[in-house]
Amino acid sequence: MSCEDPANNDDATIELPDTLDLNFYDPTITVDPDPPDNGRRIHVTWTVSRYMYLGVDGIRVRITATEAALMSDKVFAYMRQPLKPGQTVGVGSFSHVCSPTDLEEYPEDEPLPDIRPEWFRLNYVDVILRSRAEVKAFIRDVVEDVQNLKRTLDVMDELLPGGDIWIGQEPTT
Repeated sequence: MSCEDPANNDDATIELPDTLDLNFYDPTITVDPDPPDNGRRIHVTWTVSRYMYLGVDGIRVRITATEAALMSDKVFAYMRQPLKPGQTVGVGSFSHVCSPTDLEEYPEDEPLPDIRPEWFRLNYVDVILRSRAEVKAFIRDVVEDVQNLKRTLDVMDELLPGGDIWIGQEPTT
């Protein structure tokens, strides 16, 4: 199987020699850069602890997703792992805002038994950061990632023509 570089290929197809082409982008199909409002939404709120210069060395940030429509509000990926080497009991640690694939694969609230790594999803993030600059950047990044997730789910609602192929003998008419 060979893949053409989309930068060097006008129709951005993946070539599967002697079989078929999969079109992920067709320049003849116009796609609205802003998908239509389909009613999908999610409410993101954050709270922070006080910070005192030279008096308090950390800031706690809690970001919560609620009131989701047409998507789960559990959009924060966690992985359960031991805090110290050699420990067997794990603790959930925030990793990232989920991708659409993560929403499909990671269970809500708790990891699946006997599955490694132990990924799961929650509707909140609760972290401790070192400075106000880190807090601002963290909140900005999380909100942007949730916006991108929502937009990606909106774009994925519309399927474009991709192709077709007969497997076996084509019927005669």
